Amino acid sequence: MDLKRPDVDMVVWGRRVPAAWEISLTEWSGSPSPLTLFGTPSEIADCLETPAVRQDWPPVILTDVRDLSSLFGVLTGGVRQHIRLMTPPSGEAAFELPPDVLRLICGYGHTGAEWCSSQDPKSGIVSALSSFAVAFIKGAAESESGCFHRLPANVPNGPMPGTILMMDTVSR
Repeated sequence: MDLKRPDVDMVVWGRRVPAAWEISLTEWSGSPSPLTLFGTPSEIADCLETPAVRQDWPPVILTDVRDLSSLFGVLTGGVRQHIRLMTPPSGEAAFELPPDVLRLICGYGHTGAEWCSSQDPKSGIVSALSSFAVAFIKGAAESESGCFHRLPANVPNGPMPGTILMMDTVSR
């Protein structure tokens, strides 16, 4: 319900997941190609069941993506979704404001997406989501500022940020 308030630009669900999820991802050593999907939650669920996707990604992530897509569909009235499941590129990503959409971000690894308390990262406090936390981020609309955020940095010799799920609403 907080997402409906005009003074709120991000809501974080700091969920606790079963220990088996963390163990499963620790034991997984894959480096699949990025996965991009467009569709309704039911179309996305069907795509996630295809053999090509199932052989590249661990079941715990695919099940969570399916469930989060369904939840996101309920929150957005069933609009089409653009889903990206990827490992952040090397180097530090730039901060961005999503366009006038609702965005969901979840990290499956050591760190999640980062956001800034100011439109200027040099003067604001940069915070990071914990692993498995889900952020619902409002985009920059005409009269609203949106939330300034970025993917976690993938720094050489640093901790690997892990896989990131980014889900956006798509206008009809």
